[in-house]
Amino acid sequence: MLQPTWKKAIAAIIMLLVPFTFALSYQTDNIAAVTAEKNETVEKAELNKEQIVQLTDAFMDKVTQDIDTNYKVLNYSTKEDLLKSFDEVATRDVSGPIVDFYFTEEADGLYILPTETPAWFNPDNSYKVETDSDKYVTITQSNTDDLHGNYTIEIKFLYDGGWKIAAVKYL
Repeated sequence: MLQPTWKKAIAAIIMLLVPFTFALSYQTDNIAAVTAEKNETVEKAELNKEQIVQLTDAFMDKVTQDIDTNYKVLNYSTKEDLLKSFDEVATRDVSGPIVDFYFTEEADGLYILPTETPAWFNPDNSYKVETDSDKYVTITQSNTDDLHGNYTIEIKFLYDGGWKIAAVKYL
């Protein structure tokens, strides 16, 4: 007679432990997800001058490609290859129009339009920084140079696992 009661008691304990185990497992997964989310926030440093200069310089380096005497681009053979290289520093909304304007894809490769570069960020001049949200920071800078005269540039940066140039506007 004791044996069936014993089995019932063990079965009851198991029935109680199984949902409890699943509940703990679910909580552990949620804690891990929240911790990972917090770590990503911690890893996202504020956009600083060094990052701004690095991104704007890298962007302009991609615009001013190494070319041969016939203006043929040496390091990329298609617009798509060049666009992919821009992906590390800018969104396609920014790089697409630049590549379409400055580069022509021919049967034998990619060519650059022999012209001046656009008015751009000057790392030696001051600028205003505005944090738009957790993901966006906008800098505004007024410059003067012989070619472009007076201009104000507004560059919006997006944080998506790393900072990128998301928009460029001339005011």
